[in-house]
Amino acid sequence: MSPTSWLCALLLALPLQSPAEDGAQAPVVPDAGELVVTGAERSLVTLDALRDSRESKLAELNALRAGFTPDLDSEQRLELVEQVRAVQQELSRIDYDFQSVATGIDVRAFDLGTEQEFDLMGEVENLVKPIVSELREATAEPREMERLRSELKDAEEHLELAREARTHLEGLIEDARTAPASAEFERDALVSALSTAAQGWNERVKELENQRTVAQFQLDQRLAQRKSVLDSTRGVLADFFRARGLHLLLSVAVFFAVLLLLRGLYRLVMRALRRRGGGERKFYARLVDVLYFGLSGLAALGGALIVLYSAGDWAMLGVAILALLGLAWASKAAIPLFFEQIRLLLNLGAVKEGERLIYDGLPWRVARLSMGVLLVNPELSGGRRRVPLRDMTSLRSRPSAKDEPWFPTQSGDWVLYGERLAKVVDQTPEHVRLEFLGGSGASVPSTDFLGAGAERLSGGFRVKHRFGIDYAHQATCTTEVPTRLRAHVFDGLRALLPDGGLRHLKVEFLEAGASSLDYALLADFEGQVAPRYNELERALQRLAVDACNAEGWGIPFSQVTVHMAAAD
Repeated sequence: MSPTSWLCALLLALPLQSPAEDGAQAPVVPDAGELVVTGAERSLVTLDALRDSRESKLAELNALRAGFTPDLDSEQRLELVEQVRAVQQELSRIDYDFQSVATGIDVRAFDLGTEQEFDLMGEVENLVKPIVSELREATAEPREMERLRSELKDAEEHLELAREARTHLEGLIEDARTAPASAEFERDALVSALSTAAQGWNERVKELENQRTVAQFQLDQRLAQRKSVLDSTRGVLADFFRARGLHLLLSVAVFFAVLLLLRGLYRLVMRALRRRGGGERKFYARLVDVLYFGLSGLAALGGALIVLYSAGDWAMLGVAILALLGLAWASKAAIPLFFEQIRLLLNLGAVKEGERLIYDGLPWRVARLSMGVLLVNPELSGGRRRVPLRDMTSLRSRPSAKDEPWFPTQSGDWVLYGERLAKVVDQTPEHVRLEFLGGSGASVPSTDFLGAGAERLSGGFRVKHRFGIDYAHQATCTTEVPTRLRAHVFDGLRALLPDGGLRHLKVEFLEAGASSLDYALLADFEGQVAPRYNELERALQRLAVDACNAEGWGIPFSQVTVHMAAAD
C-alpha cells in the first residue's frame, strides 16, 4: 500500500477532534432564521439548527469517504484528505457548540488534554494586532498613493529600457540586411532571429505602456478623489471622537471619578483617625496613607481599563496596556527610591514629622509628611512650602531645641547689616527687604542674609565707647572719676531717652594708656530705641566731654616724646 493510502486510511479511522485541540475559540451558533424566541424556546431552536447542520456535515463527510476509489492518483487522494479533515473540524466545532448550548457551560473546562505552553511572543502579537490594524487602516490611502506612484515610476523606467532595447535590435536588423554578401554570417537566418526578438520587445513595450497608462489613470483618479488636509483631518477627528474618543473620554472620566471617590473616603477615614488619636498621627494612620496612595492608583487604572474592555475597544486597550508596561519597565530603576519614600510616609526614614531640617539653606519644620510634604517656617511671610516627597530622601531632620529660633529676625526689627543700620520691612523664603536710614532700601536673598550674621538690635543692644582723661587726675582716676563720669552720662541719657529706654550703664577704668587714663563706657538699651543706635553712639561721646568740662578734667591728646642723647 502506498504512503498516500496509509494516510487516507488513518484519517478515516481518526475520531472527531475536540474544539480545544483544533483551536476553536467560541461557540458558533448557526443562523436560526427570522424567528424571534426567548428563553428555553430560543435554546431549542438553536439546538435544532445545530442538529441539522451536523446531519448535513455528516452526509458531506460520508460522500467524501465514498469518493476514495482505487483509480485515484496521489494528488487527488491528498486533495480528498484535506477536504475530509476540514469537514471533520467543522463537525467537531458543531458538536462543541451543541454541548455548550445544551449544558449552558463551557465544555472546554472538562478538556484534560496537555496544557499548551505559554507563548510570550504570541500573546504580545495578539495584543499589538488591533493597534497595527488601526494604523494600517488609518494609513491605507497614503500607502495606496505611494504604491501607485511606485508602480508608475517602475513602469516608466522599464518602458524606457524596453524602448532602448527595441531600438538597438532594429538597428542590428537594418545592419544585417544591408551587410555585403561576402559577410561571414547567414543573413536571412540572423535577420529572422533578430526580428523575432524585436517582436517580443515590441510586445513588452506595449505591455509596459498599458501598465503605465493604467497606473497613471488610477493615480489621477485617487488624486481627484483625495480630500483636502482639512477635510481629512476633520474626518479622522470625527471618526475618532465618534467611537474611540468617546471610549477614551469615558475611561478618563472613570479614572478621575474613582480617584475623587477614594479621596473623599480617605478624608473621612483620616478625620475619624485624627479624632481618635489626637493631633499626632499614629503609625496605623500613616499605614492607611500608604495603602491609599497605592490602591487608589491601581483602582483608578483598573476602572479605566474596564471601561475600554467593556466597550470592546481593543486598540485603545492595547495602547493603554503597552503604555503601562513601558512605564513600569522605565521606572524599574526607581524601585529603591520608591521603598525609601514608603519609609518616609511611615515616619520611619531619616526625615520625621514635627522635626527641624534645612531645605534650600533655610530652617523648616516638617508640618506634614505625606505625598506632598508641608514645610513651615513661622518667622517668614508666606513661610509654607509644599515640596514633593522625593526631595526628602536626601535630607536629615532633628528635633528642634526649646525656644530655638526659626529665623534670626522678624518683620519690623532693626539690625546692623554690615556697618549700616537697617529696618527689616519684610522677610520671605526668597528675600529679606531692608530699609536703611534716609529711605533707601535693598532686597537681600534670605540665605545671604542668614549667612551674613546681621546683628539684631530690636531685642536690646549695647553701645561701647572708650574715653580718656589727663594723667593729672591720676590720684582719683579709679575712685571719684568713674562715679562722677557715670552720673553725668546717666543723667544725660535719661534726659535724651524715654522712660525705660536705658537698661544699664557702667563706667569702668580700662587702662593707663600711653598718654591718657582710659575708661570704658558700656550702655545697654532696650530694643525700642534701636532706630537711634547711631545717635546714641554719638551721645556717649558728647556726654563724656560734657562731664569733663563740668568737672574740669583735662582731655589729653597724642604726644610724641623725644629723648635727646647726652653729649660726649
